[in-house]
Amino acid sequence: MHKRRQKLTADNLSDLYSEYFPYFFVALLSRLIITAIKPYTIDMAGYVAWSKYLAEHGPSMFYVSSGFHVVYAPFFLYFLWFTGEISGLLSIPYAGHAYFIKLWSVIFEFMGAWLIIKLSEKANRTRAGFFIALIYVLNPGVFVNSSIWGQFDSIPATMLMGVLVLFEYKKPNLGALLFLTAVLTKPQSGLLLPVVLYLYFRDFKFDINSIKKLVVGLFSGVILYLAIVLPFYSPTSKAGFIPGFLDPFYWLLDLYSTSIKDYPYATANAFNFWTLLGGQIQDDALPFMGLTYFWWGNILFALSLVYSFFCLIRGKASLYAVTYFSFMVLFSAFFFMTKMHERYLLPAIIFIMFAALFEKRHWLTAALLSLCVFVNHISLYIISFEERYWLDRWDSTALIFAALTLITYILAIYNGHRAFISSDSPQNKSNVVRRKR
Repeated sequence: MHKRRQKLTADNLSDLYSEYFPYFFVALLSRLIITAIKPYTIDMAGYVAWSKYLAEHGPSMFYVSSGFHVVYAPFFLYFLWFTGEISGLLSIPYAGHAYFIKLWSVIFEFMGAWLIIKLSEKANRTRAGFFIALIYVLNPGVFVNSSIWGQFDSIPATMLMGVLVLFEYKKPNLGALLFLTAVLTKPQSGLLLPVVLYLYFRDFKFDINSIKKLVVGLFSGVILYLAIVLPFYSPTSKAGFIPGFLDPFYWLLDLYSTSIKDYPYATANAFNFWTLLGGQIQDDALPFMGLTYFWWGNILFALSLVYSFFCLIRGKASLYAVTYFSFMVLFSAFFFMTKMHERYLLPAIIFIMFAALFEKRHWLTAALLSLCVFVNHISLYIISFEERYWLDRWDSTALIFAALTLITYILAIYNGHRAFISSDSPQNKSNVVRRKR
């Protein structure tokens, strides 16, 4: 009987793939067409130039003597390097080169859709998972970043979703390694370190086998880090003060600390909390209500992190609770922390859309969030044709949609409270039933 049930499940899954294949095929064709739209000029010009340089000169001195101001993490540069090699080999012109750079993010978005389906299988909601995956790849809040603008935030977003998949399928070391890769792609991925540590050590047993796996995982992490970083590494200014074997590890910290100094504003074109308070392109070291923008941002984010952890614990770190936690951490960082750009909210979309698999009320949050991300991107994309790259401090569109982002944030908190904390939450109801028994 058990084998019979498994076969039926496999058959049903095959039927779902067959049923949804035409829709995903049309979605792919649509995305390939949209990707031909002209990208955001400043960013793409840099990517194409970096790509060509890497193909011609290799990575060894890229950060120090290429003539470019590069503060991006190294892993994405491998995609640019490979694209430059292919474009050079086939003599592809600039427009085609830019198109292929965009395609990397599109590919990862479809991989993200597949991960949604894989996780929905775990949750026994596979049909709904297929639907959510399809909506995800057609979401304007997603493709405006990749197919139109030409950015790559969906690459680490997909990796972070993959981390949850690997932990759910009981592969913690692989999950941790993928998380490291995400951090080496975009430093904002590190915001999910608390949940990664929690998931890794949640069921950890201090026996020989578990400790061996931990040691293997740590050693693998060091090897993976060095494999990604060393081709781009050059000695830092601290090389004479710290042991040489540690300098490659300090190199990344030095790179990321430099990157956050590039735009030291309360908000850098991000439609968030600080936009509403006039923080657009205002130095985050300026005083604000007794502190500074920077410190208020960190305090508010810390409070939101406490709330998110409370939901995670009350939800017993279920797949739903972990997904909601990940969404709230990414959303809260964008909304409260300083130095945020318009792009940094995008990774939250995949998590809130997957959370809708468990509670339909999250659909409204996902729709509003996607709208806010889309408008935040497209507003800046449009004015870039006038060679304007910064919004005014009190821009009306920014204020309206920052206010809508605030409403969305409040709705997200309310839904989390309903799902994990309130007396009528599913978690509390199950506890009451157990007590009665």
